Amino acid sequence: MSKKIAIVHDYLHQFGGAEKCIEAWLKAFPKAQIYTTVYSPDKFSSSKYFQKAFDENRIKTTWLQKFMPFFTKYFKHFFWLYPLVMSFVKIKDQDLLIISATYCGKNIKFENCQKAIFYCYTPTRFLHGLVTEVDRQSINPLLKKILPIFEKPLKWLDLRAIKYLKQKKVEFWTISNYIQKITKEIYKTDSIVVYPPVELDKFLKIQRSPEQKEPFYFSFGRISFHKRIDLIIKTCLELDRKLIIAGTTALELEMLKLQKIISDFKKQNPTNKTNIQFVGRISDQDLNKYLQTTKGFLFPGKEDFGIAPVEALAAGVPVIAYQSGGALEYVQEDINGIFFKEQEVKSLKKAILKFENKKDWDFQKIKKTSQKFSEEKFEEYFVQSLG
Repeated sequence: MSKKIAIVHDYLHQFGGAEKCIEAWLKAFPKAQIYTTVYSPDKFSSSKYFQKAFDENRIKTTWLQKFMPFFTKYFKHFFWLYPLVMSFVKIKDQDLLIISATYCGKNIKFENCQKAIFYCYTPTRFLHGLVTEVDRQSINPLLKKILPIFEKPLKWLDLRAIKYLKQKKVEFWTISNYIQKITKEIYKTDSIVVYPPVELDKFLKIQRSPEQKEPFYFSFGRISFHKRIDLIIKTCLELDRKLIIAGTTALELEMLKLQKIISDFKKQNPTNKTNIQFVGRISDQDLNKYLQTTKGFLFPGKEDFGIAPVEALAAGVPVIAYQSGGALEYVQEDINGIFFKEQEVKSLKKAILKFENKKDWDFQKIKKTSQKFSEEKFEEYFVQSLG
């Protein structure tokens, strides 16, 4: 008799690191059902596992799905609605329930589930003081005005959901030592660390050849305000370094702000060269090409974990990272990367110059530092949890 597996996720409107976890579970549990508020099929067209689940009607959405693509366009404006909607979702009779959430997924109700795991990427940021002032400056002005109205009731709902999970004896799993510590402080609960899955094999096959006429730095992944892409743009402009940025954003406003940094720099420095390239969504072939030839990967954000830099390490690419958050789990000073201490241009410039003075990077050694973050190790934890 096959096991019954249910996976809960906040929403499926973009394909980022958390959604990679869902994909890994779909590989391990090919008959699993997914419960989520809304699903955007076009965002997951590159994944045969999501497509198969969708085709087999294994992705269960809420009534909000009827209003797509409206919710895709104004997704963040309805942040207050998602926990309320998810609180009416009820799941029954599962051998394993995996609650995958940063926000509203934890509000679901369930009964008669043999085992339940809450895979916590982070306590909800804006409800628990985890949003920095720089982050707040990047928020849409309308959202900034209405946010205080909802924060208190939403925080109450969030903590009530955590209390419910504890009462139901749910196991808390976190994605890094950093998030384990924060979860302990905010949700007053212990957890075990299970690193998210990284598809290492295809990156380990990449053979590095970074020497070229026009060297460049590289950044790839989902573009979002908290990832601090603005910082690497400003720094590379001031240092006159070529920077290639791959990835897309759910909010056009974020991209316009980044492009404005470049145009403002051009106005103030008309004789300076600006070599910042946005290449958007790229194929695996192009990604391999960039990773094969880039000088280094720039990782300026404070991430809960960070999939992209581990992929870069698997390709043998050294990482220049902000010394905080998930990067502390895998970046090793002078072995596979360089840290910078403050999220400021001055600090990042210093790190880049230090990086450029080091000529003896061992690409094979860098690759080896990524291997404890494989998909196989991730899947193993959840398969074993079924007993």
